[in-house]
Amino acid sequence: MSASTTIDKFFTGRTFVIPSFQRDYAWKERNIDDLFGDVEEALEVGGSHYLGTFILSQQPLSEMVQVVDGQQRLTTLTMLLDALIDAVADDNIKQHYRNTFIMHPVTGAKFRVLGDNDSFFRDLLSDKLPVPQSDGQERLLRAYSWIRQRVNALLERGGQALINSWLLCLSRMEVLEFIEPNEGKAIRMFQSVNDRGVPLAKMDIVKSLLVYYSNRYLDGQLDQSISQQFGQAFRSFSRVKRLAMEAGYKIRQVDRDAFKEDDVLRYHYLAFDAAPFGVEGGADFSATSEKVLEVFLKPALQKLRSDPVKLRAFIEAYTADLTAFFSGLEQLVQATRINRTMYLLWVIQDLSATLYPLVIRLHLMGWLPERGTTSDARTLLEMIELVDLRVFKLRGTNPQVDIFRITRELPMLSLDKVTVALQNFCQHFMSDALMSSRLADEGLYRNPGLPRMLIQEEEKSRQAVGEVVMGLTELAVLNNGGLTAEHILPQDPENTFDIANYGFESADVYSQHMHRLGNLVLLEGTLNSACNNRTVEAKMTMPNLYMASQLCGVRALAAQFAGNTQHFDLSAIDQRSQRLAKLMVESWPIVMAV
Repeated sequence: MSASTTIDKFFTGRTFVIPSFQRDYAWKERNIDDLFGDVEEALEVGGSHYLGTFILSQQPLSEMVQVVDGQQRLTTLTMLLDALIDAVADDNIKQHYRNTFIMHPVTGAKFRVLGDNDSFFRDLLSDKLPVPQSDGQERLLRAYSWIRQRVNALLERGGQALINSWLLCLSRMEVLEFIEPNEGKAIRMFQSVNDRGVPLAKMDIVKSLLVYYSNRYLDGQLDQSISQQFGQAFRSFSRVKRLAMEAGYKIRQVDRDAFKEDDVLRYHYLAFDAAPFGVEGGADFSATSEKVLEVFLKPALQKLRSDPVKLRAFIEAYTADLTAFFSGLEQLVQATRINRTMYLLWVIQDLSATLYPLVIRLHLMGWLPERGTTSDARTLLEMIELVDLRVFKLRGTNPQVDIFRITRELPMLSLDKVTVALQNFCQHFMSDALMSSRLADEGLYRNPGLPRMLIQEEEKSRQAVGEVVMGLTELAVLNNGGLTAEHILPQDPENTFDIANYGFESADVYSQHMHRLGNLVLLEGTLNSACNNRTVEAKMTMPNLYMASQLCGVRALAAQFAGNTQHFDLSAIDQRSQRLAKLMVESWPIVMAV
């Protein structure tokens, strides 16, 4: 049933709730400004104005009206009404509007956000200054703060008359409501409608789709379980994003704005074994989240819907495994706080996202800390570091098919076979000979594996003089301050040194050697700035430059050339490049003997 009604009638006699299967609050300031623009336009034209569409579900005789679609608008509208009502000076007018839109004296809150956000939302409207515990709560707090600022600006501009005009105008604005007693049908309608300005993520649609199939074909038996599982997944992802943005622990792949829940949904598809349910999954290594929904999940559910036992088993397994996948990613990111190898892999080396499905699945299987073969001394976690550095960083390629083939075959592989598969992968794409020549001869300044390799040099430098290697805490502190690749011979030779005296025939020849490994050293960001275009002699002799570094490798370099009549020149770059290339091949061999 559909009908057009005004906002005041829409709220009359109702208690709205956001069901647990709905997504978290997502509106930003620009969406709120659009809502303010709608009200301003309605005031200007002096008539009714359409505010939006709501899909509702209400069982007969139920006091609660579930908002299946339109929760973003209704949540924001409630916050706007609350802020406007708070600005009203007349107690009688204030109480009238508050009883109508915010809190009925008998039935209580007119609008409720179910789950973890309910108490937070109530405290927010009550000006109790709650502390947000999730991204959704952060957005609620930011949105409410912006609304209060906008309302305060209205009050300063037009006083009580303008505030009352806004409340009256909002009361008369029109909405279109669809009321469907059957929740399953309401959810199906929800799948085809988006809130303005915030397109639905595929994770949201997957959640509603699973609830729909549970409701339609399993008498709703899994509705609550699905909602709880997805709630856990969303909370895990929220914590992952928070952890990945912390200073000193930033994970560039995860900290990107573009990294969303839908990415983890896609990674899970590539690692989920659907064969026991007679469904083919994970076959398309290039699948987008849209394909996961349209080519895998929807056909699977349609195929199984005639068999309730298999359908239930599939939904339970898929939902539980998807939730575990999100939790697995969270556990791996959390491990960067306590596990040095994890820190180096995720934070310093910035693990390639192509390896995420394999790493998460190996973690969930408990295999990452295990040794795969008696002939190789390394754990699978160290093998992942090897694969990422050799192939994805140094080779600069992204052989997705090969990695996803290993990921898909994990249920059939042993620890030994996984190790051998990773060794063969490295041998095929980055042999020792190719790795050595690339490290010794090519420019590596912008290579994403450079920080990790220079930290390896730092470890060897410390071991050479009996110093303890950097612990995780020291790494995080230095990384927070900025660990950078410094050019020993500066990038701008024109005003710094005579290139001919350093073995280079011309500026063009120098440019071919400038970014080689032998001319690069790990250095704190502040010292790098201080070294900007200084001569190599100044860098190595002035007490406030290389000698002031906390990094042993930098001080060792200065010591090597202290009092040396020989310049750090082309021959030094050649020698150092060869030495470091040898070190890296020895540090990350394809096979490491026990």
